[in-house]
Order: sequence, then structure tokens, then C-alpha cells
Amino acid sequence: MSKNKLVFIISFVLIFSVAISAGAATLVETVKPEIGDIRNFKKVTGSVEALKTINLPAELNGIVKQVNVEIGDEVEQGDELLVFNKDQLLIQIKLAEASLEMSRANYEQVKNGATVEELQRAEASYQQAVRSYEGAKENLQLMEELFNNKIALKQQLSGAASQLASAEKQLQKAEEGYKQAKNNFDQSQREYERMQYLYQEEVVTEKQFELAKSQYQNAKSGLNTAEISREQAKIAYQTAQNNYELTESTFNNPTQLKQQLASAQNQVRVAESSMHVAKAALEQTKKGARKEQIQASLAQVKQAEASLEQAKLRLEDATIKSPLSGIIAAVNIDEGEMIGAGQPVITVIEINEVYVAVDVTADIMVKLNKGDSVKVNIENMPGDLTGKVSNISPVTDPRSKAYPVKIRLANKENNIKPGMFAEVSFIKEFAENTLLIPITAVESLDQNPYVYLVENDKAVKKDVELGIRNDQYIEILTGVQAGDTVVSRGQSQLNTGDEVEVK
Repeated sequence: MSKNKLVFIISFVLIFSVAISAGAATLVETVKPEIGDIRNFKKVTGSVEALKTINLPAELNGIVKQVNVEIGDEVEQGDELLVFNKDQLLIQIKLAEASLEMSRANYEQVKNGATVEELQRAEASYQQAVRSYEGAKENLQLMEELFNNKIALKQQLSGAASQLASAEKQLQKAEEGYKQAKNNFDQSQREYERMQYLYQEEVVTEKQFELAKSQYQNAKSGLNTAEISREQAKIAYQTAQNNYELTESTFNNPTQLKQQLASAQNQVRVAESSMHVAKAALEQTKKGARKEQIQASLAQVKQAEASLEQAKLRLEDATIKSPLSGIIAAVNIDEGEMIGAGQPVITVIEINEVYVAVDVTADIMVKLNKGDSVKVNIENMPGDLTGKVSNISPVTDPRSKAYPVKIRLANKENNIKPGMFAEVSFIKEFAENTLLIPITAVESLDQNPYVYLVENDKAVKKDVELGIRNDQYIEILTGVQAGDTVVSRGQSQLNTGDEVEVK
């Protein structure tokens, strides 16, 4: 075949192939723009907090008698959580009741005037109150002497410790002396028995045998003496140990003594008050009452009533009850402990609803309103939950420089626990009734974006202005109209005017 003919054939094939390619349509997929809503979310991480956290303090000083709950227990509102020893409080109520009764009787006497019998009774009451006061003072003096003797007890404890240490050393020394004496005795006994045998066999002289016998007797005597010394050292050590334990027990257990001192002090105050009341009653009975005295007597009645009411309230305070239905989060006290007023003892939390606390930036805060619904994802829990914005701080947190926000979540099963991490999705941008197309239909998203429309089976390039976008859709502000046919797949190889075939 000639060279010219070969070139002609190749040229013909190329021209024919180009012609066929030019006439082929590009296969594409298309969509119609939709009118709908679009949202763009911003996710913020926060943590779960209890709906309510109440740290219950002790309302009075005292010894805890009973703790009825442990960490994790579910409680109902009004359940008894902790009970103090009530003995002293019950005594105070009785004393307050007696004082009130006396004050009321005094008021009636002042108001109505006294008879001879009433005057006698007033005198007797006063004398009895004086005796009670003197007895209370004597008892207080005794308790103070006992209580203040702690210094002497401390010195005794130190002395007892020294005596115990000394006795222990003496016992060790006596044990060592006994061991040495026992070794000497065993050695001399063996030598004596050997010399006795040799003497009987006439191997050694009588003098040698007598010397061995004397050494054996001396060693036996020394062993007896060492044994007696050891027993004496044991007795001395046991005595010193018992003395130290007794002194230590007395020194380290001041609770009962302290309670008795407090009780004695209170009895003196009550007895003194009762004595003054009785004395005033006697004087008023003798003198007869003026109007202002009657008013003062009535005031004493009211004061006594208030004292009784206060004593009853203190008795109520001796039982700590749960202020809400919830879960015990902390127990900071054990039975038998002495605690002071104001000391936190039990923490109760309510988590049938919880808060998710987050810090949001200004761009989110300005679009956020109380009551807005938001999506919340809790760590290690499947799916999203819906919560409502309940609190929006108007000022930034000094540390995070963001605005604290709280979202309230239902938690009926108590599965969500305080301290868990949570992710909250806030709406960053939002548009309603706007034109939307799949985001995959847009080419050159971030610079000179455009799409291809299908008009008369041909591709037409359209520049577009974009609005809000999310993972699936994008808002079209200009360039596309409702009803247009937009290429959603296959557009990357298109040019304006290309013929297309829609799948």
C-alpha cells in the first residue's frame, strides 16, 4: 500500500471518530430546586449538671446517733436522713415547758392579786429555785474541775508512756538475763553430770567433782534468781501497760465529759433563770401589780412561749430530712461523730431532669432565646435528645470569655448522670421558604460558583449566588429559578451547549 493511501485512510478514520463523538449526548442526573427551610448548626461541648444540688448542713451541735442513707440511695421528700442524739434536747423542752408554766402562773397571780396561800407558794417556789440554782452551780463546779483536769490527764498519759517504755526495757533486760542464766545452768548441768560419771569411774578426783558440783549449784541458783526477776519484770510491764491504756482511754474519750459539762452549764443557766423568775414572782406577789408589771409578766409568758417553741424547733433540727425527692450524692459523717452547726453532712441531688451547661460565643448567643429547642448528644448514649434553653447569661464568663447557657433535659430513667460530657447543636444560620438544591450540584463552591441547567437538551452554565449551606443542601439566592432543571451529577465534564441526556 502506498504511503499516500495510508495517510488518507488514517485521516478519514479520525475525522469520522470526531464526528461521531461530537454528536454523542452526555449522560447526567438532574433535580428540580425545592422550596424549603435550611439550617446550619454549630456544635458546642458542655457537661451535665443536676437540676438541683442541696448540701444539707447540721443545724445544731451534737453527736450523730443514726445515719439512714448511703451514697446512691434514692429518697423521697421528707425521708429522715440523719438523726442526732436527742437526750439533751428533750430535757431542754421539759425545762422550757416548766418555765412557761411558771410564767403563766406568775402572770395570773400578778393580774389577779395574791392570796395568803399564793404568797406562801411563791415564797416556797423561790426557795426551791434558789436551792436548785445552788445545786446546779455545785454540779457545774464539779464538772469544770473534771473537765479542766485534762491537763493533769495529759501529764499522767505522758508519765504512763514513760513508765511503760521503762518497764518494757526492764522486761527485755530480764529476758536476756534469764536466757544467759539458762545457758549457764544447762552448761554447768552437763559438766556436773559428766564429772559425776567420771568420779564414779574414779577418773577424776573428789576435788574436781566438788568444784563441778559447786558450779552447778551456783548456776541453778542464778537461774532461779533470773526467773524471779523475769516474772517481776513481766508483772511490772503488765501493770504499766494497763495503767497506760486506762490513762489513754480516759484522755482520748472527752465526748461524754464534754456533754456533761455542757449540760451542767445549761442547767445553771436554766436554774438561774428560774430563780430570777421565782424571785420576781414573789416580789410582785408581795407588792401587788401595777399595769406595767402586768405587761411585763405577760411579756415573760410570751418569752417563755418563744423559748419553748425554739426548743421544739431545735428538736426538729435534730432530724435532718430530705428537702426533695432525689438521690444521695454524698454522706460526710458517720454514726457516733460529734459535728458542729453549719457543717455539711449530706448532699441530695435531683436528676429526673438535668441541665447541660455550655459556654457559647456571641454569634450564637444573639440568636438564642429562652425556650428554644436544641439537639443534645450525651456521651456513650445513642441518638440525640431534645432539650430547651432555660438560662442565658447576659455577661461572659471571665475564664472562657463566652456566655454561659443552660439546657434543660428530661431524665425520667436517671440514665444521664452529672459530670457526663454532652454536645449541643445550636442553629448558627436559618432560612425559611427559600430555594434549595443539593450541594453536589454546585461547582467551584468557594470562588465564582456556578451550576448547569438543562434547556432544550443542552447544558447551560449559570453563575449563582449562594446563601446558607449544610452537609446536604445549599441555598440559592440568584441564578436559578423554581422549576429550572439543575444538573446534580455528571456536570464536571460539561460545557455550555453540550447536548445532555437525563437518566
